[in-house]
Amino acid sequence: MAGYLIAVVAFALPFAFGATGLGRTRLVLGVGGVLALGWLVSMAAGRTQDDQGDPILPIWLLASLVVLLYAIWCGGLWLGLRLRRARAR
Repeated sequence: MAGYLIAVVAFALPFAFGATGLGRTRLVLGVGGVLALGWLVSMAAGRTQDDQGDPILPIWLLASLVVLLYAIWCGGLWLGLRLRRARAR
Protein backbone atom coordinates (compact mmCIF):
# COMPACT_ATOMS: atom_id res chain seq x y z
CA MET A 1 0.00 0.00 0.00
CA ALA A 2 2.84 2.38 0.79
CA GLY A 3 4.32 1.82 -2.67
CA TYR A 4 1.17 3.12 -4.33
CA LEU A 5 1.16 6.18 -2.10
CA ILE A 6 4.82 6.88 -2.91
CA ALA A 7 4.13 6.54 -6.65
CA VAL A 8 1.07 8.82 -6.47
CA VAL A 9 3.01 11.49 -4.59
CA ALA A 10 5.96 11.12 -6.99
CA PHE A 11 3.55 11.82 -9.85
CA ALA A 12 1.23 14.40 -8.30
CA LEU A 13 3.83 16.77 -6.87
CA PRO A 14 5.70 17.56 -10.12
CA PHE A 15 2.39 17.44 -12.01
CA ALA A 16 1.07 20.22 -9.79
CA PHE A 17 4.28 22.22 -10.20
CA GLY A 18 4.10 21.83 -13.98
CA ALA A 19 0.40 22.61 -14.26
CA THR A 20 0.56 25.73 -12.10
CA GLY A 21 3.96 26.95 -13.25
CA LEU A 22 5.24 27.34 -9.68
CA GLY A 23 8.58 25.63 -10.31
CA ARG A 24 11.07 25.86 -13.13
CA THR A 25 11.54 22.67 -15.11
CA ARG A 26 15.25 22.32 -14.33
CA LEU A 27 14.65 22.94 -10.65
CA VAL A 28 11.91 20.31 -10.37
CA LEU A 29 14.01 17.76 -12.26
CA GLY A 30 17.06 18.60 -10.12
CA VAL A 31 15.12 18.20 -6.88
CA GLY A 32 13.79 14.87 -8.15
CA GLY A 33 17.32 13.74 -8.98
CA VAL A 34 18.61 14.70 -5.54
CA LEU A 35 15.71 12.89 -3.88
CA ALA A 36 16.35 9.81 -6.02
CA LEU A 37 20.05 9.78 -5.21
CA GLY A 38 19.38 10.23 -1.50
CA TRP A 39 16.78 7.50 -1.52
CA LEU A 40 19.13 5.11 -3.32
CA VAL A 41 21.91 5.77 -0.82
CA SER A 42 19.60 5.30 2.16
CA MET A 43 18.15 2.05 0.78
CA ALA A 44 21.58 0.69 -0.05
CA ALA A 45 22.84 1.51 3.44
CA GLY A 46 19.82 -0.04 5.13
CA ARG A 47 19.80 -3.36 3.30
CA THR A 48 19.33 -6.29 5.61
CA GLN A 49 21.09 -9.62 5.23
CA ASP A 50 19.84 -13.15 5.63
CA ASP A 51 21.50 -15.84 7.75
CA GLN A 52 24.21 -16.61 5.17
CA GLY A 53 25.27 -12.95 4.87
CA ASP A 54 23.76 -12.39 1.43
CA PRO A 55 21.66 -9.26 0.99
CA ILE A 56 17.93 -9.93 0.66
CA LEU A 57 17.45 -7.38 -2.15
CA PRO A 58 20.22 -6.88 -4.71
CA ILE A 59 21.42 -3.35 -5.32
CA TRP A 60 20.39 -3.45 -8.99
CA LEU A 61 16.78 -4.04 -7.95
CA LEU A 62 16.87 -1.09 -5.57
CA ALA A 63 18.45 1.11 -8.24
CA SER A 64 15.84 0.11 -10.82
CA LEU A 65 13.02 0.98 -8.40
CA VAL A 66 14.53 4.41 -7.85
CA VAL A 67 14.90 4.92 -11.61
CA LEU A 68 11.25 3.93 -12.04
CA LEU A 69 10.15 6.47 -9.45
CA TYR A 70 12.27 9.15 -11.13
CA ALA A 71 10.61 8.28 -14.46
CA ILE A 72 7.21 8.69 -12.79
CA TRP A 73 8.42 12.04 -11.40
CA CYS A 74 9.52 13.21 -14.87
CA GLY A 75 6.29 11.94 -16.44
CA GLY A 76 4.22 13.91 -13.94
CA LEU A 77 6.15 17.06 -14.74
CA TRP A 78 5.84 16.46 -18.47
CA LEU A 79 2.07 15.97 -18.28
CA GLY A 80 1.70 19.03 -16.04
CA LEU A 81 3.60 21.18 -18.53
CA ARG A 82 1.50 19.82 -21.39
CA LEU A 83 -1.68 20.64 -19.48
CA ARG A 84 -0.52 24.21 -18.81
CA ARG A 85 0.38 24.73 -22.47
CA ALA A 86 -2.95 23.27 -23.61
CA ARG A 87 -4.86 25.63 -21.29
CA ALA A 88 -2.86 28.59 -22.59
CA ARG A 89 -3.99 27.99 -26.17
